[in-house]
Amino acid sequence: MLIEALLTMLAVAAPHKAPAAIVAPSSVFAATPSPAYQPQARAVDNWRFESALALEMAPVAAIRRALGAEAGEPARCVKLNNYWCIKSAGWNGEIAADADGHVAFASAEEGAAVAALLLRRYYVAYGRRTARAIVERWAPAQCSLVFAPAAPRRPAVAPGLPASRGGMARMSLQRVAPMGIAPRGIQNTLRSRWLAAHGRGGVNLKTARRPLGKPVDLMPAPSIMAGVSELPARREKLTELIEPAPRTTIADLPPSPAPRPPPVGVSNCSGELARIVTYATNIAQGVVGGPNEDLALFTADGAPTENLAKVMANMAAVEIGPARPRDALIRIAVAQLRQMLEGSAKPEGDAAPARPPAHAPPAHAGR
Repeated sequence: MLIEALLTMLAVAAPHKAPAAIVAPSSVFAATPSPAYQPQARAVDNWRFESALALEMAPVAAIRRALGAEAGEPARCVKLNNYWCIKSAGWNGEIAADADGHVAFASAEEGAAVAALLLRRYYVAYGRRTARAIVERWAPAQCSLVFAPAAPRRPAVAPGLPASRGGMARMSLQRVAPMGIAPRGIQNTLRSRWLAAHGRGGVNLKTARRPLGKPVDLMPAPSIMAGVSELPARREKLTELIEPAPRTTIADLPPSPAPRPPPVGVSNCSGELARIVTYATNIAQGVVGGPNEDLALFTADGAPTENLAKVMANMAAVEIGPARPRDALIRIAVAQLRQMLEGSAKPEGDAAPARPPAHAPPAHAGR
Protein backbone atom coordinates (compact mmCIF):
# COMPACT_ATOMS: atom_id res chain seq x y z
CA MET A 1 0.00 0.00 0.00
CA LEU A 2 2.83 2.42 0.78
CA ILE A 3 4.39 1.93 -2.66
CA GLU A 4 1.08 2.55 -4.39
CA ALA A 5 0.52 5.71 -2.36
CA LEU A 6 3.95 7.06 -3.27
CA LEU A 7 3.39 6.29 -6.93
CA THR A 8 0.09 8.19 -6.85
CA MET A 9 1.66 11.19 -5.10
CA LEU A 10 4.52 11.38 -7.58
CA ALA A 11 2.20 11.04 -10.56
CA VAL A 12 0.05 13.90 -9.25
CA ALA A 13 3.02 16.10 -8.31
CA ALA A 14 4.80 15.62 -11.66
CA PRO A 15 2.21 15.61 -14.47
CA HIS A 16 3.23 15.66 -18.10
CA LYS A 17 1.44 18.99 -18.55
CA ALA A 18 1.91 21.86 -16.17
CA PRO A 19 -1.20 22.71 -14.15
CA ALA A 20 -2.29 26.33 -14.35
CA ALA A 21 -1.82 26.73 -10.59
CA ILE A 22 1.93 26.23 -10.69
CA VAL A 23 2.61 28.41 -13.73
CA ALA A 24 2.63 31.36 -11.33
CA PRO A 25 6.02 32.55 -10.04
CA SER A 26 5.33 31.16 -6.57
CA SER A 27 6.75 27.66 -6.27
CA VAL A 28 4.85 24.70 -4.93
CA PHE A 29 7.85 24.00 -2.69
CA ALA A 30 7.74 27.39 -0.98
CA ALA A 31 6.57 25.82 2.29
CA THR A 32 9.37 23.26 2.42
CA PRO A 33 12.45 23.93 4.57
CA SER A 34 15.26 25.88 2.94
CA PRO A 35 17.57 23.52 1.02
CA ALA A 36 21.25 23.42 1.86
CA TYR A 37 24.36 22.64 -0.15
CA GLN A 38 26.56 19.72 0.97
CA PRO A 39 30.17 20.36 -0.13
CA GLN A 40 31.36 16.82 0.62
CA ALA A 41 28.70 15.29 -1.63
CA ARG A 42 28.74 18.26 -4.03
CA ALA A 43 24.97 18.19 -3.99
CA VAL A 44 21.94 20.01 -2.68
CA ASP A 45 20.24 18.00 0.06
CA ASN A 46 16.87 17.94 -1.78
CA TRP A 47 18.20 16.87 -5.20
CA ARG A 48 16.69 13.38 -5.03
CA PHE A 49 13.16 14.63 -4.50
CA GLU A 50 13.61 17.41 -7.07
CA SER A 51 14.93 15.05 -9.76
CA ALA A 52 12.20 12.49 -9.04
CA LEU A 53 9.63 15.17 -9.84
CA ALA A 54 11.42 17.13 -12.59
CA LEU A 55 13.12 14.44 -14.71
CA GLU A 56 11.50 12.01 -17.09
CA MET A 57 11.54 8.58 -15.43
CA ALA A 58 9.19 5.74 -14.70
CA PRO A 59 7.23 5.89 -11.42
CA VAL A 60 9.22 3.03 -9.91
CA ALA A 61 12.52 4.70 -10.87
CA ALA A 62 11.26 7.98 -9.39
CA ILE A 63 10.49 6.23 -6.10
CA ARG A 64 13.92 4.62 -6.08
CA ARG A 65 15.50 8.01 -6.70
CA ALA A 66 13.53 9.67 -3.93
CA LEU A 67 14.45 6.91 -1.46
CA GLY A 68 18.11 6.76 -2.53
CA ALA A 69 17.85 3.22 -3.91
CA GLU A 70 18.59 3.94 -7.57
CA ALA A 71 21.31 2.10 -9.47
CA GLY A 72 24.22 4.16 -10.80
CA GLU A 73 25.36 7.70 -10.19
CA PRO A 74 23.53 10.57 -11.90
CA ALA A 75 25.25 13.47 -13.63
CA ARG A 76 26.86 16.06 -11.40
CA CYS A 77 24.52 18.88 -12.40
CA VAL A 78 21.50 16.73 -11.51
CA LYS A 79 22.64 16.75 -7.87
CA LEU A 80 22.89 20.56 -8.08
CA ASN A 81 19.30 21.05 -9.35
CA ASN A 82 21.05 22.64 -12.34
CA TYR A 83 20.09 20.64 -15.42
CA TRP A 84 21.74 23.15 -17.78
CA CYS A 85 25.05 23.32 -15.84
CA ILE A 86 24.88 27.10 -15.46
CA LYS A 87 27.90 28.83 -13.93
CA SER A 88 27.71 30.99 -10.82
CA ALA A 89 26.85 34.67 -11.32
CA GLY A 90 24.63 35.61 -8.39
CA TRP A 91 21.45 34.16 -9.87
CA ASN A 92 18.16 34.23 -8.01
CA GLY A 93 17.81 30.84 -6.32
CA GLU A 94 21.57 30.26 -6.19
CA ILE A 95 22.61 28.93 -2.78
CA ALA A 96 26.21 27.84 -3.53
CA ALA A 97 28.60 26.74 -6.27
CA ASP A 98 30.86 23.72 -6.64
CA ALA A 99 34.63 23.79 -7.23
CA ASP A 100 34.12 24.32 -10.99
CA GLY A 101 31.70 27.21 -10.56
CA HIS A 102 28.47 25.33 -11.34
CA VAL A 103 25.46 26.73 -9.47
CA ALA A 104 23.65 24.79 -6.77
CA PHE A 105 20.04 25.91 -7.11
CA ALA A 106 17.45 25.64 -4.39
CA SER A 107 15.12 23.81 -6.78
CA ALA A 108 15.04 22.49 -10.30
CA GLU A 109 12.39 25.10 -11.12
CA GLU A 110 14.82 27.89 -10.23
CA GLY A 111 17.48 26.38 -12.49
CA ALA A 112 15.09 26.10 -15.42
CA ALA A 113 13.94 29.70 -15.02
CA VAL A 114 17.53 30.97 -15.09
CA ALA A 115 18.30 28.88 -18.17
CA ALA A 116 15.39 30.42 -20.08
CA LEU A 117 16.42 33.95 -19.05
CA LEU A 118 20.07 33.31 -19.95
CA LEU A 119 19.16 32.04 -23.40
CA ARG A 120 17.20 35.22 -23.99
CA ARG A 121 20.25 37.26 -23.05
CA TYR A 122 22.40 35.26 -25.48
CA TYR A 123 19.90 35.65 -28.31
CA VAL A 124 18.73 39.24 -27.81
CA ALA A 125 21.59 41.06 -26.04
CA TYR A 126 24.63 39.15 -27.35
CA GLY A 127 23.28 38.43 -30.83
CA ARG A 128 24.11 34.72 -30.62
CA ARG A 129 21.28 33.30 -32.67
CA THR A 130 22.65 29.99 -33.95
CA ALA A 131 23.28 26.84 -31.96
CA ARG A 132 27.01 27.02 -32.75
CA ALA A 133 27.27 30.62 -31.50
CA ILE A 134 25.40 29.81 -28.29
CA VAL A 135 27.49 26.75 -27.45
CA GLU A 136 30.76 28.59 -28.08
CA ARG A 137 29.88 30.85 -25.13
CA TRP A 138 27.69 28.51 -23.09
CA ALA A 139 30.30 25.72 -23.00
CA PRO A 140 33.49 27.25 -24.48
CA ALA A 141 36.44 25.18 -25.61
CA GLN A 142 39.01 24.26 -22.96
CA CYS A 143 42.12 23.93 -25.09
CA SER A 144 45.17 22.07 -23.81
CA LEU A 145 48.75 23.31 -24.22
CA VAL A 146 51.07 21.00 -26.18
CA PHE A 147 54.80 21.69 -26.35
CA ALA A 148 56.42 21.47 -29.77
CA PRO A 149 59.51 19.22 -29.97
CA ALA A 150 62.75 21.16 -29.65
CA ALA A 151 65.47 21.03 -32.29
CA PRO A 152 68.20 18.41 -31.65
CA ARG A 153 71.27 19.67 -29.85
CA ARG A 154 74.44 20.21 -31.81
CA PRO A 155 77.78 18.95 -30.51
CA ALA A 156 79.35 21.37 -28.06
CA VAL A 157 82.67 21.46 -29.92
CA ALA A 158 83.99 20.47 -33.29
CA PRO A 159 84.84 16.79 -33.85
CA GLY A 160 88.31 15.84 -32.65
CA LEU A 161 88.49 18.45 -29.87
CA PRO A 162 87.93 17.85 -26.14
CA ALA A 163 84.38 17.92 -24.86
CA SER A 164 85.05 20.91 -22.60
CA ARG A 165 87.67 23.56 -21.92
CA GLY A 166 88.52 21.93 -18.65
CA GLY A 167 89.25 18.70 -20.49
CA MET A 168 91.50 20.60 -22.90
CA ALA A 169 93.50 22.07 -20.00
CA ARG A 170 94.06 18.64 -18.48
CA MET A 171 95.32 17.04 -21.73
CA SER A 172 99.01 16.11 -21.91
CA LEU A 173 101.17 16.62 -24.98
CA GLN A 174 100.87 13.81 -27.46
CA ARG A 175 104.02 12.40 -29.08
CA VAL A 176 104.12 9.98 -31.97
CA ALA A 177 106.64 7.14 -31.69
CA PRO A 178 109.24 7.61 -34.54
CA MET A 179 108.86 4.79 -37.03
CA GLY A 180 112.57 4.89 -37.94
CA ILE A 181 113.78 3.66 -34.53
CA ALA A 182 111.21 0.98 -33.88
CA PRO A 183 113.08 -1.60 -31.73
CA ARG A 184 111.26 -4.52 -33.32
CA GLY A 185 111.06 -3.14 -36.82
CA ILE A 186 108.13 -2.02 -38.83
CA GLN A 187 105.13 -4.41 -38.59
CA ASN A 188 107.33 -6.82 -36.54
CA THR A 189 108.23 -9.03 -39.55
CA LEU A 190 111.36 -11.17 -39.68
CA ARG A 191 113.14 -8.96 -42.19
CA SER A 192 112.18 -5.76 -40.46
CA ARG A 193 113.56 -7.08 -37.14
CA TRP A 194 116.83 -8.08 -38.84
CA LEU A 195 117.21 -4.68 -40.48
CA ALA A 196 116.43 -2.89 -37.24
CA ALA A 197 119.13 -4.92 -35.43
CA HIS A 198 121.93 -4.74 -38.08
CA GLY A 199 121.40 -1.38 -39.75
CA ARG A 200 123.30 -0.60 -42.96
CA GLY A 201 125.48 -3.26 -44.53
CA GLY A 202 124.39 -5.98 -42.15
CA VAL A 203 126.51 -4.68 -39.17
CA ASN A 204 125.15 -5.54 -35.77
CA LEU A 205 124.57 -2.19 -34.05
CA LYS A 206 124.68 -3.77 -30.59
CA THR A 207 128.20 -5.36 -30.93
CA ALA A 208 129.95 -2.96 -33.33
CA ARG A 209 132.65 -0.76 -31.72
CA ARG A 210 133.83 2.57 -33.05
CA PRO A 211 136.06 5.33 -31.75
CA LEU A 212 134.38 8.08 -29.82
CA GLY A 213 133.21 10.98 -31.98
CA LYS A 214 133.65 9.09 -35.26
CA PRO A 215 130.40 8.08 -36.94
CA VAL A 216 130.15 4.64 -38.48
CA ASP A 217 130.08 4.71 -42.30
CA LEU A 218 127.34 2.30 -43.18
CA MET A 219 126.09 1.13 -46.56
CA PRO A 220 122.84 2.55 -47.92
CA ALA A 221 119.80 0.54 -46.97
CA PRO A 222 117.89 -1.43 -49.58
CA SER A 223 115.16 0.37 -51.49
CA ILE A 224 112.41 -1.07 -49.27
CA MET A 225 113.77 0.93 -46.33
CA ALA A 226 114.41 4.15 -48.24
CA GLY A 227 113.85 7.20 -46.11
CA VAL A 228 114.19 5.32 -42.81
CA SER A 229 117.86 4.36 -42.33
CA GLU A 230 119.57 7.30 -44.10
CA LEU A 231 121.25 9.31 -41.36
CA PRO A 232 120.48 12.91 -42.50
CA ALA A 233 116.86 12.23 -43.29
CA ARG A 234 116.44 10.31 -40.04
CA ARG A 235 117.83 13.15 -37.97
CA GLU A 236 115.45 15.66 -39.56
CA LYS A 237 112.56 13.27 -39.00
CA LEU A 238 113.45 12.74 -35.35
CA THR A 239 113.73 16.47 -34.81
CA GLU A 240 110.25 17.05 -36.15
CA LEU A 241 108.77 14.25 -34.08
CA ILE A 242 110.46 15.15 -30.81
CA GLU A 243 109.53 18.82 -30.96
CA PRO A 244 106.37 19.42 -28.92
CA ALA A 245 103.18 20.11 -30.82
CA PRO A 246 101.85 23.65 -30.59
CA ARG A 247 99.67 24.11 -27.49
CA THR A 248 95.98 24.73 -28.19
CA THR A 249 94.54 27.70 -26.26
CA ILE A 250 91.01 28.72 -25.43
CA ALA A 251 91.13 31.35 -28.13
CA ASP A 252 91.66 28.62 -30.74
CA LEU A 253 88.42 26.84 -29.78
CA PRO A 254 85.36 27.45 -31.95
CA PRO A 255 82.65 29.70 -30.47
CA SER A 256 80.02 28.11 -28.25
CA PRO A 257 76.70 27.35 -29.94
CA ALA A 258 73.74 29.64 -29.39
CA PRO A 259 71.59 28.87 -26.30
CA ARG A 260 68.81 26.41 -26.88
CA PRO A 261 65.45 28.20 -27.32
CA PRO A 262 62.68 27.29 -24.87
CA PRO A 263 59.97 24.89 -26.09
CA VAL A 264 57.11 26.59 -27.88
CA GLY A 265 53.58 25.98 -26.59
CA VAL A 266 50.94 25.08 -29.16
CA SER A 267 47.24 25.20 -28.33
CA ASN A 268 45.44 21.94 -29.12
CA CYS A 269 41.70 22.49 -29.60
CA SER A 270 40.83 19.76 -32.08
CA GLY A 271 38.86 17.64 -29.60
CA GLU A 272 37.08 20.64 -28.09
CA LEU A 273 36.02 21.97 -31.48
CA ALA A 274 34.54 18.58 -32.33
CA ARG A 275 32.66 18.59 -29.01
CA ILE A 276 31.21 22.04 -29.75
CA VAL A 277 30.02 20.96 -33.20
CA THR A 278 28.35 17.84 -31.74
CA TYR A 279 26.71 19.86 -28.97
CA ALA A 280 25.40 22.46 -31.43
CA THR A 281 24.06 19.79 -33.76
CA ASN A 282 22.10 18.21 -30.91
CA ILE A 283 20.67 21.60 -29.94
CA ALA A 284 19.45 22.28 -33.46
CA GLN A 285 17.91 18.83 -33.88
CA GLY A 286 14.17 19.13 -34.49
CA VAL A 287 14.35 22.95 -34.43
CA VAL A 288 16.26 24.05 -37.54
CA GLY A 289 18.22 22.35 -40.30
CA GLY A 290 21.71 22.75 -38.86
CA PRO A 291 23.88 24.26 -36.12
CA ASN A 292 24.60 27.43 -38.12
CA GLU A 293 20.98 28.45 -38.75
CA ASP A 294 19.00 30.98 -36.75
CA LEU A 295 17.13 29.16 -33.99
CA ALA A 296 14.32 31.79 -33.89
CA LEU A 297 14.04 31.56 -30.11
CA PHE A 298 12.51 35.02 -29.66
CA THR A 299 10.44 37.41 -31.70
CA ALA A 300 11.54 40.87 -32.76
CA ASP A 301 10.13 42.37 -29.52
CA GLY A 302 11.92 39.75 -27.38
CA ALA A 303 9.01 37.42 -26.61
CA PRO A 304 9.84 33.67 -26.43
CA THR A 305 8.69 31.35 -29.20
CA GLU A 306 7.89 27.65 -29.18
CA ASN A 307 11.47 26.91 -30.24
CA LEU A 308 12.78 28.05 -26.86
CA ALA A 309 11.27 25.06 -25.05
CA LYS A 310 12.65 22.66 -27.68
CA VAL A 311 16.15 24.10 -27.45
CA MET A 312 16.09 23.98 -23.65
CA ALA A 313 15.09 20.31 -23.74
CA ASN A 314 17.89 19.50 -26.21
CA MET A 315 20.50 21.38 -24.19
CA ALA A 316 19.55 19.67 -20.93
CA ALA A 317 19.73 16.26 -22.63
CA VAL A 318 23.35 17.02 -23.56
CA GLU A 319 24.34 18.45 -20.17
CA ILE A 320 22.80 15.72 -17.98
CA GLY A 321 22.31 12.93 -20.52
CA PRO A 322 20.79 10.38 -20.61
CA ALA A 323 18.35 12.05 -18.22
CA ARG A 324 15.89 14.56 -19.66
CA PRO A 325 13.78 17.20 -17.89
CA ARG A 326 10.02 16.92 -18.04
CA ASP A 327 8.17 19.11 -20.51
CA ALA A 328 6.20 20.59 -17.60
CA LEU A 329 9.38 21.95 -15.98
CA ILE A 330 10.49 23.71 -19.16
CA ARG A 331 7.03 25.11 -19.92
CA ILE A 332 6.84 26.57 -16.44
CA ALA A 333 10.19 28.30 -16.98
CA VAL A 334 9.08 29.74 -20.36
CA ALA A 335 5.77 30.90 -18.89
CA GLN A 336 7.54 32.62 -16.03
CA LEU A 337 9.88 34.38 -18.48
CA ARG A 338 6.96 35.56 -20.60
CA GLN A 339 5.14 36.80 -17.51
CA MET A 340 8.21 38.67 -16.34
CA LEU A 341 8.66 40.37 -19.73
CA GLU A 342 4.99 41.34 -19.88
CA GLY A 343 5.16 42.78 -16.39
CA SER A 344 8.21 44.88 -17.21
CA ALA A 345 6.56 46.19 -20.40
CA LYS A 346 3.42 47.52 -18.66
CA PRO A 347 3.10 51.29 -18.20
CA GLU A 348 4.02 52.61 -14.80
CA GLY A 349 0.43 53.52 -14.01
CA ASP A 350 -0.80 49.97 -14.62
CA ALA A 351 2.16 48.24 -12.99
CA ALA A 352 1.86 46.43 -9.69
CA PRO A 353 3.77 47.66 -6.62
CA ALA A 354 7.52 47.70 -7.16
CA ARG A 355 8.85 44.17 -6.71
CA PRO A 356 12.01 42.66 -8.25
CA PRO A 357 11.46 39.84 -10.78
CA ALA A 358 11.49 36.42 -9.24
CA HIS A 359 14.36 35.10 -11.36
CA ALA A 360 16.20 38.17 -12.64
CA PRO A 361 20.00 37.80 -12.50
CA PRO A 362 22.39 40.73 -12.19
CA ALA A 363 23.09 42.65 -15.38
CA HIS A 364 26.70 41.48 -15.63
CA ALA A 365 25.96 37.78 -15.25
CA GLY A 366 26.66 35.15 -17.87
CA ARG A 367 27.38 31.48 -18.07
